Amino acid sequence: MPHHISGMDVNVSLGTSLINVKQFTLNIEDGVKAVTTRGVPHGHVNGTLAASGEITLDTENFNRVIEEARKVGSVQQLGTFDIIGLGKTVDQSLKTAAYGCKLSISKLLDASGDGGDKLEHTIPYTVTDSRFVEINGVPYADQNFIETLGL
Repeated sequence: MPHHISGMDVNVSLGTSLINVKQFTLNIEDGVKAVTTRGVPHGHVNGTLAASGEITLDTENFNRVIEEARKVGSVQQLGTFDIIGLGKTVDQSLKTAAYGCKLSISKLLDASGDGGDKLEHTIPYTVTDSRFVEINGVPYADQNFIETLGL
């Protein structure tokens, strides 16, 4: 039986720092849309391509991000980061790369009065680089189209 990848097997690098995450998401919105001729499906057109996600961290790892922000002056002044997710077991591997991610903070604090859980902080990000996203080294975006744009 294969050893499948679980969340415990995923390591996330934010820039050059390995961070421990509680949750990591990467979502792609591909604006491809079906078109019709007089109500009958007749091909498709390309649309806007976008990617974003969220990273949920405990305070120890959140403070690493805040320390980087302190070095440049503020959270808003943070540059973009490449976010690499690598899940690996003996039988399987999956590597995602999201390029030029701009961070913000959506959930500064999530605290339960009952205790028993670490504090959580949620950092959403948006992919801003034309390299966009790669899955196991395969680009999601059409590289020929990117080249025609001169990006």
